[in-house]
Amino acid sequence: MLCGVDMLPQRLMAVLLSLPLLVLLFVSISYWITYGKQERHGSGKQYIGYNKLFLTLVAIGYFGIWVFWLGGIVLQFLDCYYTVLDLLTCSFLMTPFVQIVGLVILYVGSLFFAWTIGAAGRSLRPSTSGVHADHRLAQDGPLGIVRHPYYVSYVVVLVGLGLTLATLWPLLLALCVAIGMGPTAEAEERQLVALFGEEYKKYQRRIGRFFPKLFR
Repeated sequence: MLCGVDMLPQRLMAVLLSLPLLVLLFVSISYWITYGKQERHGSGKQYIGYNKLFLTLVAIGYFGIWVFWLGGIVLQFLDCYYTVLDLLTCSFLMTPFVQIVGLVILYVGSLFFAWTIGAAGRSLRPSTSGVHADHRLAQDGPLGIVRHPYYVSYVVVLVGLGLTLATLWPLLLALCVAIGMGPTAEAEERQLVALFGEEYKKYQRRIGRFFPKLFR
């Protein structure tokens, strides 16, 4: 499958793919520095009882984001994306309109992801790292829109990547996250109810899990 002549130039696409990634990297580095300090001073860590199958599905989607995102940037910059990944691309997605729609979705998901990391701060923790007894319940910013904005952003970013890169594989990874994030979020919320009690139950009633509540 050869790239159509009307597709956006590959090196331009590499630049457009790189911009939101740089924002995410900047926010993420700041987060990991804060997380490292928190781990040294935190106490009373409690681990969450995840279902390993569903957590693995979410993890596959999460790590798949970086494989396709970084790989897409490199191959587009080298102007060989459509030749190297010929078997992974889909002709019906290879139009400038689909690429632009994909970029818009990718930018929205990336900014929402970055906003979540920046706004949640020390309250956001890697899934397997446990929760400290002095954990703070964040309820503002993106966590005032949905209770699990990071999982939502994974799905949105993967859909954007799939359309931008004209391949269905990120869309399949988005499906993996969509299947796994419900049970994974439930496990986290059981732990948070045990930790925060009625405060978290009120938060659950007020804020939707993955979709905003229009009427509160």
